[in-house]
Amino acid sequence: MPESAKSRILDAAERLFARNGFEGTSLRAIIAEAQVNLASIHYYYRSKEGLIRAVIERCFAPINRERLRLLEECEKKSGGCPPAVEGILQAFLAPMISIGMKKSRHSSNLMQLSGRVLLESGGEFEKAVEEQFREVAQCFLAAFQRALPQLTSEEIASRMNFTIGAAAKAMFAGVSMKVLAHALGKRDPEIKTANYTSLLVTYVAAGMKAPPAVRIKPSRKMNH
Repeated sequence: MPESAKSRILDAAERLFARNGFEGTSLRAIIAEAQVNLASIHYYYRSKEGLIRAVIERCFAPINRERLRLLEECEKKSGGCPPAVEGILQAFLAPMISIGMKKSRHSSNLMQLSGRVLLESGGEFEKAVEEQFREVAQCFLAAFQRALPQLTSEEIASRMNFTIGAAAKAMFAGVSMKVLAHALGKRDPEIKTANYTSLLVTYVAAGMKAPPAVRIKPSRKMNH
């Protein structure tokens, strides 16, 4: 089968997964969008699950490779000392934001797929996401553990989860950012990628470096 069929299938699946979600997209819809037959999907990807894996890998593997490269650079610059929290965050956030801020069909699909990855769960989809992000998660959690030895691994994982949420909101600024800009008497905000990344890194670094959370003990019931 021609290579163009393989590309058309992947492109169609990416568009539909971004628009309708992984569960909400059927093979029939992908076949119609790509103008191929079922046999071609089975030939290249075997199943819908195989196609999901291929789409997630194509979209996120380059970003994750860049994250790991930047993290390695950050750790080399630290010269054997624990890396700076800001440097770790820069390595993690910059590759995604630089793509997300571009105005292109691919970046739009990528942002929508990122939202799907954060919101959808279950079955083969969850396995595919974990496979793609496992190494990045392990490497960055380990780096934060070296930089923040006063925190437990569980608290670091929670704070990194909050960081991912803040980054997602930053890239989907939407109406709230416009409302805030208008409240300042300004028009729609002009966002520059470098400045935006710097603002986000500064903001989430403060949260990552905060003292350990205070464990609130349950109050004792008063005897009547």
